[in-house]
Amino acid sequence: MLRPLILALAAVLTCTAAHAAPELTARDSRFVLTLDDGRVLGSEALVGAVLDVLDETGTPQRILIDAVAPHPDHPQYLLHDFRIQTAAGDWQPMCDADAAGRRLGLPVAGYWSAEGRFIADPARLFTTCTSGSQAKCLFFGYDPWQPGPNGENLVPYYEACQHMTRAAYGGQDAHTTDGTTIDVYDDLGIQIPATLTDTDFAFEAGWTPDGAICLHHPRHPELADLAALLATYPPLAAAQPCDETAARAAGALIFNRSRPLPLP
Repeated sequence: MLRPLILALAAVLTCTAAHAAPELTARDSRFVLTLDDGRVLGSEALVGAVLDVLDETGTPQRILIDAVAPHPDHPQYLLHDFRIQTAAGDWQPMCDADAAGRRLGLPVAGYWSAEGRFIADPARLFTTCTSGSQAKCLFFGYDPWQPGPNGENLVPYYEACQHMTRAAYGGQDAHTTDGTTIDVYDDLGIQIPATLTDTDFAFEAGWTPDGAICLHHPRHPELADLAALLATYPPLAAAQPCDETAARAAGALIFNRSRPLPLP
């Protein structure tokens, strides 16, 4: 049975013993643990392992890898049943439920800088849940560790997708709710539009690693209407009127369509 491990946030695992430290990295949505005796263990071999970790605030937590299984729709990704130990000592799911009811996650190599940029550092890792934008954008096909259809660097697309998924028009605050349907597409052919003949949907925005490049309508005007968003984010006001052609000309990498919901 594996000894408990200590994980510094998004960094390298160290062992509580005094000898050489094992190294934990991530590759292709799997943990890769290299032990001090040279053995290499993947996620499947780590089921049942308990990780002593520090969360983003530096608070110690214990995480159990309870099970692993391929994603049913994207089998190249291995989903992990992460359990977190409560103060009472029992184990609860670490992740919120996604749209399919899954409370699962996966490790991703790299890290996010304080400026909100993805840094492709193979020596570091973070975990993400299937309910979160960091995992959803992998499943959309914007994997920052994979090339695009013609060898494109997908890191900027992965960054842009974070803002698009969260409706973070200014690159920070989200303006959406769980379960909202959007139609995502790009000019690489990774995602293609599916609602062009659906009159309930209309072009919403074009997206870059900094947020929306221009905004046609907000996804949820009850959270913030167009006038409020344009007043909050002057670059969006300067980019009016906004349509797909204007967004593409301004450098958008990803586009989306959504239902322009009326105010309640």
